[in-house]
Amino acid sequence: MIALPSIAFEGFSGSAKGVTARRVGGRNILSVKSRPTGPTTNAQVVRRASMSKISKSWKQLTYEQMREWDRLAEHASSATVLGKKTEISGMNLYIRLNVNRAMAGETLLSTAPESNVAVPLVEYSNVAVTPQLIVFGGIKHESSPYKLVVKMSGSQSAGISNGWSKTVIISSEVEDDWGEADVTALYLKTIGVEPTPGQKVFIESYWLDTSTGFTGQVFKDSVIVTGESSYTPRKCVTMDRLAKNHEQHVSAIDVDFSSGSPVVQYDVMCEGHSNVASSEAYLEDDLPVELRGTSWALGRGNGADGKIVAQSYVMWLYGASYGDPARITFAHRGGYYVKPTEVFGPGVIY
Repeated sequence: MIALPSIAFEGFSGSAKGVTARRVGGRNILSVKSRPTGPTTNAQVVRRASMSKISKSWKQLTYEQMREWDRLAEHASSATVLGKKTEISGMNLYIRLNVNRAMAGETLLSTAPESNVAVPLVEYSNVAVTPQLIVFGGIKHESSPYKLVVKMSGSQSAGISNGWSKTVIISSEVEDDWGEADVTALYLKTIGVEPTPGQKVFIESYWLDTSTGFTGQVFKDSVIVTGESSYTPRKCVTMDRLAKNHEQHVSAIDVDFSSGSPVVQYDVMCEGHSNVASSEAYLEDDLPVELRGTSWALGRGNGADGKIVAQSYVMWLYGASYGDPARITFAHRGGYYVKPTEVFGPGVIY
């Protein structure tokens, strides 16, 4: 029989098998040691290794640096215990913030941040989860030094209402692309298997301030996996999305269409063709009706003397018709025409 640590002993602390007693902030706290419930992911291995290394580095700080961390810790708090915020030591705060920074690829922070600045809340409109596509839509973008940390679980029974203990970090630096973040590859790399239709995936996300290591409030969500998604990913055109059986007049292309507005961003290297001052890119997929029309953008290329020649281009965006695929025509309209020319910048489709 095991004699469990008793809260009757005010000064007692220690462990007995799976139970640990400690005294924090004038209170005696009993806790059960957690045990791993599944296979350890690569991200968890890296995190644990960095924590050990960072813990040892605390002793290398100067006395004044330690005091600065203690002073910062006086204004910080750790997890809630019995409805109250518990105190955190300067050393524990140093470890916690530097582990967060290491997770995002940042270097060790020896000097304590000046203050704990509020970190923004995560905001997005929806999450689509299918075996083939996992994407966040309508993300409210936050610029550097903030990075989005996303934790997700493997497929769980649809009847489970609290499965956030099953989540693992799939990335500590998710970047949204015009308000959309496709995390399919990150999920499969971390979890190892596709989500199962009809089951539930639990999600946690928060912003990380990489300059300090402080994190924002964790936003929790859960989604039922569907076989197909009604979500339409934001349209973009890259070299791997051009029609394979058509002659292309571009050597590089990255065209991004905004969701919900007729705005487009160009970054295209036009090679020209024949004796026509234009280039054509034939697309693998059709262009939706709302993305067809006309827009303008700037161009630049090197003249015979090596100097940059400024130009202007008009773009005609066509849908598929009469057996021909959708295409974008880049037609030269201003400035001295040279080949190749980079067409770049934003445009409005009208």
